[in-house]
Amino acid sequence: MAVTGIGSVQTYIYNSKTGKLSTKDGTADEFVNYFNGNLSEKASKELNGYDVKKKNNIEQLMQMVYQTGSFKGLKWDIDPNMEEYEITCEQVSGEESRYTVNGDKVLTQYIPMYLSYEEMAGWGKNTPFKTLQSKDYDPETNSMNLAVGDVFDLENGYRLRVTEDCVEVLGDGRGSADTEQRVESLANGLNALIHFADQQWPSIYIWPQQTPMLLSLLGELGVDTSKEFTLNGTKCVVEGGQIREAGNKWVIPSSAHDKALKEYEEWLSQPLHAREARR
Repeated sequence: MAVTGIGSVQTYIYNSKTGKLSTKDGTADEFVNYFNGNLSEKASKELNGYDVKKKNNIEQLMQMVYQTGSFKGLKWDIDPNMEEYEITCEQVSGEESRYTVNGDKVLTQYIPMYLSYEEMAGWGKNTPFKTLQSKDYDPETNSMNLAVGDVFDLENGYRLRVTEDCVEVLGDGRGSADTEQRVESLANGLNALIHFADQQWPSIYIWPQQTPMLLSLLGELGVDTSKEFTLNGTKCVVEGGQIREAGNKWVIPSSAHDKALKEYEEWLSQPLHAREARR
């Protein structure tokens, strides 16, 4: 049997009386021996980290039956006296796995990606922007670049300039205190927006009170924010009044997420008998 990996779909029979697992066709299987306690991780030749996840998830699913008489919260009622359960396990990716019991989908598990302190240390800090080449708005792709050196005239005596690592306010200082406060808030919001678009900060650093001003500024530059738009190569949408990365279910930027997921999947793929500790 091939080890579990991305895209694998495997079906087993779980016996609630014995607590043992078997393959559907009754053939020998390293995972079954491992699940039933007859094979250690070090003695295994085929199993990897995905199999550890699969074992834990099956055990947790069956615990729900023993403790509650059903798959609690999973919208599936079941007879706790049933003797055999047919369990199908699908490994979609390193972070997503799906489980079907007796033909009913009962669980989709998501594992959030782990980032080290060092990887998150730059969030909220003015690290140098990545986008150095300005690009005017392109209506065909609803995209543009916000780059180092760009200057935005607010037409109220103030301008915003994108420096190497932040957005600064330029002006004669003759506006009212309220105007100066709004301009400063817009500068901070644009700073967060560019760091977000450069995949350096999560979108949560764009404060709600800054978003309407940012959307107005983008609209003046030609960007249609009523649909998906692209800034500095990052696909964006406005959801619930907030700017988000399109298609990103997680808080972290997609580039950081994808990097962490790749490293996690590589670690999961290592054979158990030779697997190194996860950094």
